[in-house]
Amino acid sequence: MTKLPVHILFVVASKIEVKPMLNLGMFKQVTADVYVAESNGKAIHLLVAGMGMLVTAAKLSYYLEQHQPEWVVDIGIAGAFNRNLCIGEVVNVTSETYGDFGVEDDDDFKDFFDLGFIETKEDAFTYGLQKATPCAYIFPLVHELKQVNSLTVNKVHGKEHSIQRLMNKYNADIENMEGLAVFYVCALRNLPCIEIRSISNYVEKRNKENWDINTAVERLNEFIIQNFKL
Repeated sequence: MTKLPVHILFVVASKIEVKPMLNLGMFKQVTADVYVAESNGKAIHLLVAGMGMLVTAAKLSYYLEQHQPEWVVDIGIAGAFNRNLCIGEVVNVTSETYGDFGVEDDDDFKDFFDLGFIETKEDAFTYGLQKATPCAYIFPLVHELKQVNSLTVNKVHGKEHSIQRLMNKYNADIENMEGLAVFYVCALRNLPCIEIRSISNYVEKRNKENWDINTAVERLNEFIIQNFKL
């Protein structure tokens, strides 16, 4: 099968997170999950992969059987551990690791690296992590964003004890549910990948009244449209 060339592939969990981009009218839906646009004569694709690592890895892998993007850009909203980050701030995620891949040991949490099941130098799960591709020379505005470290989790955290435990263990700035899957699939295929997130809430005892998803989505889309000249 001849793979179709794509300049940039945006990967996102939900259409809500890219609604302003879709409202531009330049993207045409071609399958249930894929939208296609053209910018300066180059193909731009948007893959709505779904929430979580499993569906993201599966749908991205399936997509890459048909297409060969030059760049993969994972975009979306995220919760912040780091209170120096502002709600609505757009950040450049430069590394991802698991936030809940392990076992509970009473009040303690041990990941599979702690337990010795996975060697820290194994390619699949390099401890310290899957890292973004440097991109300043291609996307200069991304270079100007604050760089952060992220955890990819299967559940967003909302309990003070578990939040503090994660902060002490991993020293992460934010958490999301898909980033590591995108980084890992791209690493397997030697595809350059970056991740851009906008802060919608702080990671704290769950209170959605403190969340501002609308502002986070607006700021994220403004940045994507400006930086990638959509």
